[in-house]
Amino acid sequence: MLIIDSPTEFTVASTSKLQRSLPPSPPPAPPPAPSRNNLEPLSAYSCPICFFPPTNATLTPCGHVCCGPCLFTAVKTMAQRGVMAGERGVPRCPVCRAQIPGWDGRGGGVIGLKVRAMFSL
Repeated sequence: MLIIDSPTEFTVASTSKLQRSLPPSPPPAPPPAPSRNNLEPLSAYSCPICFFPPTNATLTPCGHVCCGPCLFTAVKTMAQRGVMAGERGVPRCPVCRAQIPGWDGRGGGVIGLKVRAMFSL
């Protein structure tokens, strides 16, 4: 057996075949579980419409966090402009223009956030 001073061990068999044996690798570490250290306060975010920390924070289906009043005003204005432009008043996210299914103008289709912090993954 021929051993080379490295993390890799080489063995020479009698049939002149070179066999390489690597040291076993440790299993991958599991991802850290969410903890209080991974939380960010909701006030650390800013509404993409008014650029202030969200008041009555609301989450759109596409994942954007906005102030409730800002979101409702923006969606209503966009829908009215769409009707005036000859399009149907389809409710859309003011950030990415994705449709908001279930929008009824009273909170349907979006989620009001009443949490103190959000996970940052």
